[in-house]
Amino acid sequence: MYTLIPPFCPNKHCVHHRIEPGQRYVDYISWGSYQTATFGSVPRYRCTACGKTFSTQTFRVDYFAKRNVDYEGLAERLCSCSSLRVIGRALQLSSDSVSNRIGRAACQVLAAESRLTESRRHLDEALAADGFESYCVSQYFPNNIHLLVGSESQHVYAVDHATLRRKGRMTKHQKRRRSQLDVRFRPQPEALRQSFARIADESLRVLSDLAHSSLTLWTDEKPEYSLALRSSVCVRILMDQGRILHKTISSRAARTRDNPLFPVNYLDRELRKDLHEHVRETVCFGRNVNRQMERLTLYLFMHNYCKPYRIPWDRRTHAEVAGYDPRCIAEELWRIWERRSFFTLTELTPSMEATWLRQRMTPLKEGEEYLPAFVAA
Repeated sequence: MYTLIPPFCPNKHCVHHRIEPGQRYVDYISWGSYQTATFGSVPRYRCTACGKTFSTQTFRVDYFAKRNVDYEGLAERLCSCSSLRVIGRALQLSSDSVSNRIGRAACQVLAAESRLTESRRHLDEALAADGFESYCVSQYFPNNIHLLVGSESQHVYAVDHATLRRKGRMTKHQKRRRSQLDVRFRPQPEALRQSFARIADESLRVLSDLAHSSLTLWTDEKPEYSLALRSSVCVRILMDQGRILHKTISSRAARTRDNPLFPVNYLDRELRKDLHEHVRETVCFGRNVNRQMERLTLYLFMHNYCKPYRIPWDRRTHAEVAGYDPRCIAEELWRIWERRSFFTLTELTPSMEATWLRQRMTPLKEGEEYLPAFVAA
């Protein structure tokens, strides 16, 4: 492990917290060191501008941790249908420690995703959007995880979450139980439409970032999708101008490669296969919405930037097929587990920010979601 030179002051109120490109942070002095069993001698420093003291450990992913963990191996195990308990046994960690490290990894990949968006060079494909249905806490609280996917690349551009009220055929006992749970927690009635509206905003951002003349968005025939698209003023204007073309197809159509919704159908299959909590009839279901989204965020990053597009004849990643710069991807993958990302220095979408700060509500959960102070630093 290399000797880290402080790149900036970690105090978000300090004038040296944001360093302009090409500048170097030099306004600090040595402030001794402290000894740890895991990381050895850790140098400390003091910012001469604000007086904040910090160490080299402040800038590492394992800040405030007591053990070294192979994050790359952790991500690979998570994406190979291993449960938290199985991962913990393999890494000699408790399930809570595994969840803690997955949360740290999720913040890292969110920051990397934000930086890599700037390297996207072109968009020569349509987009497909649909919801992946699972549940968290109980089957009385199903959720709809909307995915915005490239039609050709199968690159996931955006993801959003909505907790729904249980629907469908139920026995009298199940209806009575649902009524009892409604008293304790009732999902927002417009959650599905609001979630897809955020996905629509993401498609708008993809369009504006690339100054593309037009964009085709495929969905199924759910009326909530059309209402969500029309609820955004900017999206509605672009649709009227013909720059955003919203096309629909029946959800009952054959799920073949010729189906315009094949990209999201493909992701549905991969999620059922690779993430244990989404496998049909599994006992490894999610217990916390925010933790569930952290695991999904890490999985989708591995899918976008690490998984080959087609094995064995096309070893490019899904992001490279979507037009991302391979050199920028390689640089991010090299440093992602070495340098800690700071929330205050990362540009995030509303959905990404909700995942980073654990702002989503978990059904039946008492008290506020625990968020360590350093996560929001």
